[in-house]
Amino acid sequence: MSKSTSDAPTLRSRVGAEVETVGVLPVPDAQRTMRPYRMFVVWLMAASSATTPLIGDLLFDYGLTNFVIAGFVAWAIAIIPAGLFSEMGRERPLSALVVARKTYGWFGAFGFSVLFTVVNLGWFGLNTAVGAEILSAITHSSLAMWNIIVGGVQIVLVLFGMKWLERFYRYTAALMIVCYAALFGYMVVKYDFVAAPQTKPMNWGSALTIILSFSILSWTYKLSTVSRFAVPVERTGGRRPSFFIAPSAGIMVALIGMGVIGLYSQSATGEWNVALLAQEIPIWGLVAAVGVAIAVLHTNAMNLYPAMIDLLVAINTVRRPRRWEQPVATVLLGIAGVALAAGGILERASDFLEAGGNFIIPFTFVMLVDWVLVQRRSTPSEEFFRSPRGFLGKWRLDAILACGVGVLIGFFGEDFLPSFCYEIAPLPVVAGIVSALVFVALGWPRIRAAKAAKATKAAGPVSEDIRD
Repeated sequence: MSKSTSDAPTLRSRVGAEVETVGVLPVPDAQRTMRPYRMFVVWLMAASSATTPLIGDLLFDYGLTNFVIAGFVAWAIAIIPAGLFSEMGRERPLSALVVARKTYGWFGAFGFSVLFTVVNLGWFGLNTAVGAEILSAITHSSLAMWNIIVGGVQIVLVLFGMKWLERFYRYTAALMIVCYAALFGYMVVKYDFVAAPQTKPMNWGSALTIILSFSILSWTYKLSTVSRFAVPVERTGGRRPSFFIAPSAGIMVALIGMGVIGLYSQSATGEWNVALLAQEIPIWGLVAAVGVAIAVLHTNAMNLYPAMIDLLVAINTVRRPRRWEQPVATVLLGIAGVALAAGGILERASDFLEAGGNFIIPFTFVMLVDWVLVQRRSTPSEEFFRSPRGFLGKWRLDAILACGVGVLIGFFGEDFLPSFCYEIAPLPVVAGIVSALVFVALGWPRIRAAKAAKATKAAGPVSEDIRD
């Protein structure tokens, strides 16, 4: 490319609004301004989707206390992977699947890009369906109409990119809290309000798997897609704990808080979706429920945004990036997500969550090992856009095989692993750890060579530009 990425163009309308077109290219330094508080709010709102209270229903039989404990244990398990991915975006302002080209090879990253486009699109359809259900119920109007409206609003938000998404999240956070508090207060006053008791033996493996797949580990590889807009490491004098922790804190505070609301709602009303209480309340309740819908539905844009970026990574495998690709991909994927919502994806939520986690978590663990031991501080941004020569050079079979082992364990591990691996420990995490160990074993000569090169290489500035 003939231009520095600091000159990456934007499309400007006559009223001055900006449509984001940076796509898969490194984010220009001028746009890298996000601080820990804003990162926390982005992920708090992204995780506070219309679907989040569903976790209270999925784990209802384990009781309130066990749910909260499982939430904090899941956070402890995932905090390091999440933090490393967050810092990855600050060190190299690229999305994870661009970085994955060095881990899985040019074609391997292409395959994962296509797969995760579908996964993220499924999340988009799932949350769109829940949001449309809320609005349809409280207004007694067409569900199909609300699927189109909800999806359309989110398409528009994503067109304007991370800069404007972050602003929306920042200014609607208070609205969401106030609205949910109003509905929760109504539930306390009008219903028999008691904590859900434990009704079946606690299966920690199952509970942790659901929480991790529902929340933090399903988001982990996407964290760098946001943190690439954060203040670079070199401008903060190195890595900072606040940048490391902020994304996972936002995700898990939302998951635990809204899960408790969903659990109480299921116990009191028989329905996890507390927003549906607005059907019983006078005007103020209707306003509260609509406010909830507005506050949470736009957060679903964080499913459409990564889906769009993942698709662009796949397209960039076969052609150079074009400035118009990002808005076009956003619109087309948004339409596809609305179709999924209308087609009934909500009815398959549990199976969808489990299958997605079985792929994403081994992918994440293998990539983290490669990033920490090989790519970090040694691979400049432009190298992730240079296609290796030859067919075989475009594959990293050690990483693909290692990830494949983890995926198989995720789907079939209960048939041959000791019961500890799925009754006490979360099976997808066990699968991810095994994948990482297999990758280290298969790729040890390369890892050792990379460590030796790092030890002898003189420190110096690394170009952040992509050049021909």
